[in-house]
Amino acid sequence: MSSTSANKKEIVDFLWDWGEAHGDWGKLLVGNIVTTEKPLTATTRQQVFELFLKSIGLHSGIVASVPSKPSYSPTTKRIELTSLSKVTGVNRLAKDQTISFSPNITVIYGENGTGKTGYGRILKALGISYDACNTIHPNIYESDDLQSAEIKFQVDGNDSLFTWDGSNSDSDLQNISVFNTNCVEISLSDRTLIVFPMGFHLFNLISTELGELDRLRALEIAKHSSTLGWVGSLTPGTPQHHFAVNLSSFSSEVNLSTVSGFGPDQVKELGKKEKELTDLNRPLLEHEIAQSKRCERELDEMFTKIKQIQSDLTLVNWESVLEIDGKLVGLEKKARLGIKDAAASKGIALYESTEFRQFINSAEAYIRLLGKAEYPNSKPGDICVYCQQTLGEEAKKLLADYRALLNDSTQGEIARLNESRRNIITKVENINPDNTLHQPCFGTDSEGKAIQPDALTTLNEQIAAARNLSLTTPTNSNAVFDVNYAECLSELSSQKSALESSRTIAEGKLANIEPKETQLKTAIAELKDRKLLAQNISEIKTAIQNKKIVKTLNDNSTAFNSRSISLKTSEAREHLVKENFDSVFQDELRRFRKSHIQVDVNFATERGKNTLSQNISSFDLKEILSDGEQRAIALAEFLTELQLETNTAPVVFDDPVNSIDHKIIDEVARRLVDLSKDRQVVILTHSVLLFNSFLYLSGIPEFKTVVKFRFLNTNNEYGVTGIVSDAEELSSAKTKITKINELCNAGSGSGMSEKDLAESCYSHLRSAIELCVEHEVLHGTVKRYQKNVALTQFAKLDGDKIKLHRDKLNELFERCCSFTEAHSKAEGIANDPSLAEFKVDFEEFKKIRDAFIK
Repeated sequence: MSSTSANKKEIVDFLWDWGEAHGDWGKLLVGNIVTTEKPLTATTRQQVFELFLKSIGLHSGIVASVPSKPSYSPTTKRIELTSLSKVTGVNRLAKDQTISFSPNITVIYGENGTGKTGYGRILKALGISYDACNTIHPNIYESDDLQSAEIKFQVDGNDSLFTWDGSNSDSDLQNISVFNTNCVEISLSDRTLIVFPMGFHLFNLISTELGELDRLRALEIAKHSSTLGWVGSLTPGTPQHHFAVNLSSFSSEVNLSTVSGFGPDQVKELGKKEKELTDLNRPLLEHEIAQSKRCERELDEMFTKIKQIQSDLTLVNWESVLEIDGKLVGLEKKARLGIKDAAASKGIALYESTEFRQFINSAEAYIRLLGKAEYPNSKPGDICVYCQQTLGEEAKKLLADYRALLNDSTQGEIARLNESRRNIITKVENINPDNTLHQPCFGTDSEGKAIQPDALTTLNEQIAAARNLSLTTPTNSNAVFDVNYAECLSELSSQKSALESSRTIAEGKLANIEPKETQLKTAIAELKDRKLLAQNISEIKTAIQNKKIVKTLNDNSTAFNSRSISLKTSEAREHLVKENFDSVFQDELRRFRKSHIQVDVNFATERGKNTLSQNISSFDLKEILSDGEQRAIALAEFLTELQLETNTAPVVFDDPVNSIDHKIIDEVARRLVDLSKDRQVVILTHSVLLFNSFLYLSGIPEFKTVVKFRFLNTNNEYGVTGIVSDAEELSSAKTKITKINELCNAGSGSGMSEKDLAESCYSHLRSAIELCVEHEVLHGTVKRYQKNVALTQFAKLDGDKIKLHRDKLNELFERCCSFTEAHSKAEGIANDPSLAEFKVDFEEFKKIRDAFIK
């Protein structure tokens, strides 16, 4: 709500003091707020923010010029409601009704549930109230209707039209103030004022703008992100990780250089460490150790095998074969000569052939096998062991010569030498000339097969040659027997030693793998983190710079704190509001006869807004005052606040006298009529006492010529509420007679049964009789719901007419009562009226009434 009252002291002085304390940006902010009395435009707000950035060293460009101290003259407006019409979708209000408002005071009377509060809710949704709840429910029976209403009003005499759609608002209509039943409890609680007195809305605008500027500060912080998305790739615990996660505005490029250096030396070192770590692989080491042991065992086995071959296939053995072969040649030559002598004389063919020698040797062996040591003997008739024919003497002699040659010492020596030779040859025959390593003792080739050392390959070739030489009974004594066992054994031994040495190292690594592995991983992690930092050096430098900017922005976050403007608001309020509020509030209490209640009123400031609290000797008013006293004080505070600003906008009171003692209802009515002289007042009430009080005041000279009254009534008809009609004759018999005629004329078209229609007619007739007695028989000498007696009307009474018609009127009244539902149930009577009977009684009543009004 715009401020409209003049100040004892210029409020701009307080605002400018605050602006100057905040430098150029504060002065630009105050200058624009005071000049426009509106929130800053986005462009101006950005200019204010840029001046703020400049003040803290974060902006060096061109910014807006700083204004000088502005002047301030509050504007005034007179706002008057003209009409409220075309209502749809609000509760069960009828759609075709129009409320025309008086420029001073409009009183809308209606019983509960007749729709008057529905109209009040629309006005409350447009304006302001202690009660901030503006929920308006649609007609639950016609929920498809959209909420809308048409409001005609004037601003400083100029006509305006606003179409409400259930959620929109009008800046002028927002000045409407509304007081309802809910406002009482809220009013007595700690709360903000519903108006901005004497330009204090400017403080709230500045407070709101401070929030917007702080939002810009947050956006500026967001623009300077220092998040390094790759930090999660660093290894916790490394100097690089510590530097990155603790990056701040104090981080230096010198420290960055220290932890991010990564050149050729570091590349080489990283490769070396990774190789060492790979070598420390536990499964790999365990496999390496097991493989080494297998190779060592196989080398041992090969070493033993070759030593055995060396023992079986030596130069000495080969030379022994040569020597035996030489001896055998001599002995066999000698044996052949003996055979020759024995065979030649007998004409034996081919006696020098090997087959012959084998033949006679086999024959000798066969004879021995038969156990015929003396064969052939000298006895006559000796037979041949082969053919079983009798041997002649020549045959005996030849066999005896052969056996003698085969059993002499030469043959024995030949047999011995052949045995020795066979032993040597057997050993040679059992030697394997293809000695192969199956384990990768010397590595593997491209096909994954074990590599055979050259010395072993050569040795196999030499063994094969020497073996072949020995087996073929060499006759050339000059043949070379060349087997170099020493070279191969040396190479196998050396390789085994190398394997043992590597295994020892591997076993040492395995025994100390955990600390070494940790050491290498730590070193590798640091080197890798160095590399990562080196790759992102530019991003890190930008992040450090952003950290510095963000720190500066955070260090100056209190610049936009509303506390300073709240303090200035409190200072201004002490000078410009508090004293006046207290005096006006006490005066309002006196008008409601509540000045004896010593209410302590206290002001405070919350985010630039004026807040108010009240108590009695530190006690909460709601704890110690009656409902009526609470309502009276709430009304007094509400009226006081309205006087803190001079916008003459409408004020709406919805049932303002609930719980108020009937003794002060007249005072409330008189106070609201007085208020209507300055601003438009709308009263919504179901209190007959309050309605009649306004009705009475409308007729007295004090108000009759200066205040324009309008009295309206709301009723229900056929399922809808808020049927609006003039209420000047709210309490007249004529109004009831008109209603009865409407019902009788409607007949069956009314939608009611005859019984219900007749009951409704009797109900209206009962009220008509009461009103006739009050206004036309007694001439208003005594009125219902009013405490005074009009003695000036007493002389108009006609006793003769009263005596003549009183019994009949009483009879008609009792009959009306007997047809009401409540009466019938109370008496236990089932008495259904008929429309025909009613018309008879109605005509009788009209005749009696005519006698009094003529």
